[in-house]
Amino acid sequence: MKNPLKSLVSTPWLWNFVQVVLGAPTFKRELYRSKLKKGSRLLDFGCASGHLADAFSDFDYTGIDLDSNAISSAQERFKDKPNMRFIATDLHSRPFPAASFDEVLFAATAHHLTDDLMRSLLKELHFCLKPGGTIHLFDPVFRPEDRFWQRFFRAIDQGKYSRSTEQIIALIESLRLFEIGTPSYYPPYGALLQDCDFLYLPLKKP
Repeated sequence: MKNPLKSLVSTPWLWNFVQVVLGAPTFKRELYRSKLKKGSRLLDFGCASGHLADAFSDFDYTGIDLDSNAISSAQERFKDKPNMRFIATDLHSRPFPAASFDEVLFAATAHHLTDDLMRSLLKELHFCLKPGGTIHLFDPVFRPEDRFWQRFFRAIDQGKYSRSTEQIIALIESLRLFEIGTPSYYPPYGALLQDCDFLYLPLKKP
């Protein structure tokens, strides 16, 4: 039987509506942009339908996703922005040369990935990141002070691999590829249901 959540994600207009109601898009736009260097060459990994990409319209921006329907929607929406490109691709196919990007946005994606897949994707992101560049990792994380509804929100999310900060750091440390910055936390706002705090973890390529 077809997964209804997968169908939701693959229907751009419906996914955009859900993000407005539950996804705290204003919070995400402001938080993500606050950590990036304006005008840098940016790779947005897992950009979906580009529902947050307007926050990066003054960047040299490339958004990638596996979902071709979502990418088609983003391409249509931003067709008048020559500095913004959207590509349906698998990062494991190495669609970009080495050291192509100044920064990588890896946002609200980790909880959709198994440990093995996350390790392999971080290796590929390391490949296409310039020396001295940074992967900006954001993800909702479990914390001891979480309320029951925040844990419930994580349980019903399509992503089945929510982790604690300690688990994420241990996974990244096992790669020995990055200088891991200090973790910081941001409580989301602007949604009907408040998710767990968002972790921000900068990963610098030496």
